[in-house]
Amino acid sequence: MDQSLLKSCLSYDFYNSNKAKLRPTLFDDSLKDIYKTLVSMHDKFEQDISPLEMFSFWKSQNPTSTASWDDEIKGLVHSIDKAEILTPVIATEVIENLWRQSIGLDIADLGIKMSEGDVQAMDQLNVLLKKVSGGYTPNNFADAIVTDDIYEMLAAVSDENKFKFNIETLSRHVYGIGRGDFGVIAAYSNVGKTAFAISLCASPGGFCEQGAKVGYIANEEIGKKTKLRAIQAFCGLTKEEVIFDPRAASARYLGIKDRLIFADAQGWDIQELDGFITEQAFDLVIVDMGDKISLTTQFASGHERLRELYYRLRELAKSHNCALLALSQASAEAEGKTRITMSMMEGSKLGKAAESDIMLGVGKTDDPNNPDDPTRYINVMKNKISGWHGTVICNLNGATSRYGV
Repeated sequence: MDQSLLKSCLSYDFYNSNKAKLRPTLFDDSLKDIYKTLVSMHDKFEQDISPLEMFSFWKSQNPTSTASWDDEIKGLVHSIDKAEILTPVIATEVIENLWRQSIGLDIADLGIKMSEGDVQAMDQLNVLLKKVSGGYTPNNFADAIVTDDIYEMLAAVSDENKFKFNIETLSRHVYGIGRGDFGVIAAYSNVGKTAFAISLCASPGGFCEQGAKVGYIANEEIGKKTKLRAIQAFCGLTKEEVIFDPRAASARYLGIKDRLIFADAQGWDIQELDGFITEQAFDLVIVDMGDKISLTTQFASGHERLRELYYRLRELAKSHNCALLALSQASAEAEGKTRITMSMMEGSKLGKAAESDIMLGVGKTDDPNNPDDPTRYINVMKNKISGWHGTVICNLNGATSRYGV
């Protein structure tokens, strides 16, 4: 069967139509060199190939081959020449069956590696299972073709299709974040990055009031505490006021309750996060803290881990067609600074910057004479959305977790 399939592949038209599905692993070990030669010839000459031409090209690429190796390849080429050619329909079906068998063997191999304690196998297996779960074959690229509809292109970059930042001084320069966009919010400890994220979601004019279904992934503090702050931000109440009349606060919060879903995510890894987003079909996701999402793969350094993690978070935004904002710790260099820069990112300065569409840094002064200064400085460190870079000033009401001007 392998020889008959390779004979079909001598046709440039057939090869070109099916090359996305063809892999050396689909063929017996003895035929892998022949297949690689065939691929090189089609890519170079873009025409039908005869068996004699294929052997001659292989020999030109292996001038030091031994006589016994030459005889082996010549025998394989002869067997291909004598094989019964398959019709295009049958040959295509054979390729898909071989592909499924190959994927099955890969899954079984990764399963064995997992049982033997290979921690990297879990990530590889999840990626593979995700690909094949929908009946994947590698020529199903129809959805990848970019539309010719100019109106769809304009809609993809229109502010009307973004989730607006509800801080006027910020949205004046960066309107908001759209589906498929990945952003990072960074600040030093106790500056107010969680309050900033909560305010963007729950305070008046926030993502939830705009109609977005938001997932808040809480792995920094327990979800109940974070959700209480969201109730305060939406209602404009202090914790003491909520304690005084919790039923009234709860009733008012009903306005966005079903659009702001909190998850206690301590210890979650990237697969659990992926599964939760899939289950809930969020429009926008906040990961607080992004740095604490774990990967099953082991890395030589924390920098490499964070670089891979932020790449994976960005891929989640794209694959789920949602906006995703990850909160991140700024280094001690950011303490007491109003201007936060990418060099102050904890752990992986370049990795986080490379993957993000927008990076916002929240800064504040460290004035011992005014420790409760509500002024916050929102630094737009990177901005592929509108291109503007700079700093805007706003105020944090820490008692209600609301940011405003």
